[in-house]
Amino acid sequence: MPTNHWHDLLHHAHDRAFVVAGATRDALIEDFQAAIDDALAKGLPFNGWLDKTGVHQPGFIDRFDEIVRRHGWDHKGGREWRARVIYETNLKSAHAAGRYRQMTDPDVLKVYPYWEYVHGLARVPDTPREDHEAWSGLVLPADDPWWQTYYPPNGWKCGCGVRPVSRAKLKTLGKDGPDPSPPIETERRPDPATGQILDYPKGVDMGWAYAPGRSWASGLVPRELQQPLGTQMQLPGIVQLPEMASIARPLKTRKLASGLPEEAYVEAFLAEFDTSPDTPELFRDKAGHAVVISDDLFRRPDGTSKLVNPRGLPSSSRATALVQLAEALKDPDEIWIDWEWHAARNAWILKRRYLRAAPDLAGLIIFEWSRFGWRGTTAYNAESGKSGKRRPNFNQIETWRHGVLLFRRETDKSNTGE
Repeated sequence: MPTNHWHDLLHHAHDRAFVVAGATRDALIEDFQAAIDDALAKGLPFNGWLDKTGVHQPGFIDRFDEIVRRHGWDHKGGREWRARVIYETNLKSAHAAGRYRQMTDPDVLKVYPYWEYVHGLARVPDTPREDHEAWSGLVLPADDPWWQTYYPPNGWKCGCGVRPVSRAKLKTLGKDGPDPSPPIETERRPDPATGQILDYPKGVDMGWAYAPGRSWASGLVPRELQQPLGTQMQLPGIVQLPEMASIARPLKTRKLASGLPEEAYVEAFLAEFDTSPDTPELFRDKAGHAVVISDDLFRRPDGTSKLVNPRGLPSSSRATALVQLAEALKDPDEIWIDWEWHAARNAWILKRRYLRAAPDLAGLIIFEWSRFGWRGTTAYNAESGKSGKRRPNFNQIETWRHGVLLFRRETDKSNTGE
């Protein structure tokens, strides 16, 4: 996925998308992904080497130079530093994700129910980080929530890892049982993209407080959807997903009154994100993506309002639900992403869908990304029952669940209002 900055995506968003900070063109991203794939599959080292015949064999940095020249990429930072960050970050994260998948296999967990944090497993740093050294030798159950935050790597150039431990090995380590789970201490840090002040875990570089690959290994994404997203793929539907009606939760917000000026509806939506018209804000969604929130979301490409009908009056079915749609964006049940063909623009458009169902509402927010930039659309769907009351059109919302699932609410307490 093209990105402008390293913080455009954080945490488990990297389980869904390959990114290189500052690489915004599809062809550039594809070349880097191919180079990283070769490094993973063929063991391509960072530096080149001379073979037995004295011929130079290219390493990743040679591929980096070739890609930069071909695309004229003006990257930030020095050549070797930039190439090494791309190389080490992707390989270490991929390796960690693969290990997580292996170690959480039910058959493996029966034999190795514990994990040990190992400082410098891949590479002992010249300047060790005190927190990482303090965690070395810590043995916890594999399902301890601590791992969801501190499963390594825990920062840029972090060489820490995890070693599976059997019950017999636990005794040879001199332990009668697993160690007590350490408390997760936090400190106030700004989100580098949004500026929002976060209570972020201590000892972890910004963006690394997650377990790489966990969202895949935990079964969040159905097996049929665990494949690359492509324009020609016919992905299966929602056969393994619960119906949206089964996870519908009461909304905390209410519909706005009808007949208000258009500006009032837009301002009410933006107020949910602590912003106002003409003041764009970045918002970090549940999938870890930073998206732009501004009044542009309610403008068509020609500048006309999406809230106004052909007679120049606010569309009540959409406008009155704007605050509830803001809640859908902030607290969705699911987030989907898929490519769709846009005939008018003669282009494929990558659409992101935020779905939130409720007993009395089926709301939808779509953020679209393409080479034309970010665009947003909103929709409100409901139908009248025999009693004349509005009820959600769950059949309609089911049709929007296609592509790749980026996020899904993990708890199933929705019907209780919790």
